[in-house]
Amino acid sequence: MTDFDDDALEDFFAAARANPPRVNADLQARVLADAEALMPKPNLLKLPWHRALWQLFGGAAGLSGLATAAAVGIWVGVAPPAGMPDLAGQFVSGTWNVETVDTAEVDTEFEFGGFGWDMEES
Repeated sequence: MTDFDDDALEDFFAAARANPPRVNADLQARVLADAEALMPKPNLLKLPWHRALWQLFGGAAGLSGLATAAAVGIWVGVAPPAGMPDLAGQFVSGTWNVETVDTAEVDTEFEFGGFGWDMEES
């Protein structure tokens, strides 16, 4: 294996940073004009309302993400994880539990044992 001279390599990088390549303004304008001409331009006003709404949400990918987020939100609202209040159950039953938490009784130490963070120092 050969040793590389990092200082010489850094000199090359410094020279490249000192004189960055410039793009001709005419070439850049032509490339941007071609790119804009090739971009699809759907007219949402001419589409039926359901097709316009479909495209507005981003098609199947956007709508599936929205549906997934809504389903998870409903799931967490109806069956919350341990430690979170059951707001949907309180709303349906009409009982509102207002609990006060005494911060002196709350355990503020984290338990990282399940995540491999419990290794002792050597």
